[in-house]
Amino acid sequence: MDLERFFTGRGGIAAARRMGLVGLVAALMGLAGAFTLPPLDRDEARFAQASAQMLETGDFIVIRFQDDERNKKPAGAYWLQAASVAAFSEPQARAISAYRLPSVLAAALAAIFTYAAIARLFDAKAGVLAALFLATAPVFAAEATIAKTDALLLACVAGAGAALAHLFAAAREGGRANAPLAALFWVSIGAGVLIKGPIVLLVVLPLVLLTAQRFPETQPLGTLRPLTGALILTLMIGPWAFAIGAATEGRFFAEAAGADMLAKVGAAQESHAGPPGYHLLLAPVLAFPFAALIVPGLVAAFRLRTEFSVFFLIAWLVPGWLIFEIAATKLPHYVLPLYPALAGLAALAALRPDAAPRAAWRAGAALYAAAGFTLSGAMAALPLFVGAELSLIGVAAAILIAGLCLAATVRFWRAKPLAGAALSIPAAGILAVALLAFVLPGLRPLAVSPQLSAALDEAGLHPLRDGAAPPALAGYYEPSAIFLLGTKTTLGNGVDAADALIDRGAAALVEAHEQAAFAARLNERGARAAPVAVIDGFNYSKGARVNVTIFRRADEGTRV
Repeated sequence: MDLERFFTGRGGIAAARRMGLVGLVAALMGLAGAFTLPPLDRDEARFAQASAQMLETGDFIVIRFQDDERNKKPAGAYWLQAASVAAFSEPQARAISAYRLPSVLAAALAAIFTYAAIARLFDAKAGVLAALFLATAPVFAAEATIAKTDALLLACVAGAGAALAHLFAAAREGGRANAPLAALFWVSIGAGVLIKGPIVLLVVLPLVLLTAQRFPETQPLGTLRPLTGALILTLMIGPWAFAIGAATEGRFFAEAAGADMLAKVGAAQESHAGPPGYHLLLAPVLAFPFAALIVPGLVAAFRLRTEFSVFFLIAWLVPGWLIFEIAATKLPHYVLPLYPALAGLAALAALRPDAAPRAAWRAGAALYAAAGFTLSGAMAALPLFVGAELSLIGVAAAILIAGLCLAATVRFWRAKPLAGAALSIPAAGILAVALLAFVLPGLRPLAVSPQLSAALDEAGLHPLRDGAAPPALAGYYEPSAIFLLGTKTTLGNGVDAADALIDRGAAALVEAHEQAAFAARLNERGARAAPVAVIDGFNYSKGARVNVTIFRRADEGTRV
């Protein structure tokens, strides 16, 4: 294949090939872990369980986790997961891969939209580079695998950004407003709101306002067709908003806006705190394939800020980044909707290396080397930290990544970014696939809930597969266990688990700290229990070791 022609060729077929390439790479990053990783705690398991309950109950309006209303995010992600499970699996199977497929598809769309935006702002080569940078970034690969909202939100923001890039660029060139592109913009906004509430507006609204103020010829009121947009948003959001408001008597909006979104701004939730600069410090690691281009890209953006295409990306990137840095609650993936713009600036630097001084390239090369060697070393050593067997594939991949990283660093240091990118993109892809498909799935001590599910099934005590009574958990309460063991799984202490075993014949899954109370309650009621299996592992959500014994009711046997 003539790569130069592939990157620069004009026409619809050439563009379709490029979009197919970046979409395929992005989908492969998501699929790397979609079928290999167990359900992850805590957010993914909560989303998957709530989606399973929608199918079990037929209630697609109120979102519930067991008996509790989950008034945090709108229903969009749950609907997509439920639809995927209905199409490819069934709720009783608890196959987490089916819940993850919407994230994989959204990741592919996000890469395609990124290409479309950057190619319109600059050229096709920049679009492919930016999309591949994004698609192989560790934070992107992780979210493309996980069944929650972030990959979906990224696709919505990237779709809106791509539509804006085309609409505003055409308006500056004197072109007529494009109705399908305007519709894409509003559909992207509506979908973003249904996925994660107003977060999409935190990114898109500053982009529209700043670009329109700096370049009034973009004519946003005429270009975006706001009346049509209002109709689209009303039709997309209105029915569900009315239904959820009525079904929860307004609790959803009060809790989603106050207890969830606004609370995260003022105070760190669930210990997810971080100082201002948190996201900036993590960027070289999370954006590994283009870490060397962040500093040169930002310098180039400042120097070329008067250009429309560059200013557009600045308006996409900077306001949202500042908002997420100021917010008290911080998680690494929060800034993911801004990564298409950051990748676009990285592509700009790669194609215009003279726009940044040599010092910027050397600083970028140093950051890239630090990130690459840290990631490859951590991947190789991770099994040792959790007491799992060393992954030979992980070690081999780490050595290969380190070699590619070293070669790329030399090229970035010499301000030869295209040569460096030709090595850094494969290195990041290998990292994502090796980590998600081989290393993490081999960390058996972390897979406590899957081991509990498998042990119950082997003993004929699994409620979803064997028709047994719903089990009782004592001392181990992770959402992944509820997802794998069934909606009616009960949570309590050792006393509750003993009562459930005696009264319902339920299996009791008792963590070591609750076993004394469990045994005392059995003795008090003159009952006996027989141990079935012991699961020893590490609860990564709490950072502590766990030891869970599965008991069944026994007429004879050792009293515990």
